[in-house]
Amino acid sequence: MNEEVEGHLRSLELLESKVKHSAKVLMQSGKGIYDLDFLANAALNRTLSTINGFLLLTRANNFNCAAHLIRIHLDTFLRFAAAWLVDNPHEFARNILEGKKVSAMKDRAGVYMLDRNLKEKLSQLYPWVEKVYDEASGYIHLSDKHIFNSSALKDGGTLAFSISSEDRFVSDASRIEATELMIEITNCICHFANEYSIAKDNQINLDDEG
Repeated sequence: MNEEVEGHLRSLELLESKVKHSAKVLMQSGKGIYDLDFLANAALNRTLSTINGFLLLTRANNFNCAAHLIRIHLDTFLRFAAAWLVDNPHEFARNILEGKKVSAMKDRAGVYMLDRNLKEKLSQLYPWVEKVYDEASGYIHLSDKHIFNSSALKDGGTLAFSISSEDRFVSDASRIEATELMIEITNCICHFANEYSIAKDNQINLDDEG
């Protein structure tokens, strides 16, 4: 692990305090607890867990597993941000609390919030979302990414294979790119959490308390 990679990992690690601060502000904002508070808290809690797992796995040279967490991290963002796509975010959060799938609910335009629809909607705000979703999904399913990460063409045309719990053919550039994506997604999650805290303070769209 070179110093440049470690520097990016430390930048991600520093965001843990930002996530905790967002959670603290959220709980102290407004004049009560609403249904969306439970979803926001779950998103921030999952965010911390995912960051921690990514850091541990990357530092253990287990990039194949660490890369899976980008997709999980993006999933947290998409489903939390979906609350901004419906007319009643508290009813949306309550439905999730009761076990209803996000994909079984519709946005304010009457479109089911399937993953593909969520990524298209959020891509309007963050153009990188769709590409990252598609690329990161390649790590969830056995794909070309796993082939390239477990084999390499050496000098002289020799083909090398790796059977190891540690990655041997993953570039530092890939590790840095993955870490930067984790940072970007984390910032997005905190942004939406902070927006909700402001809405609570100003009593915006909090008429349905459940």
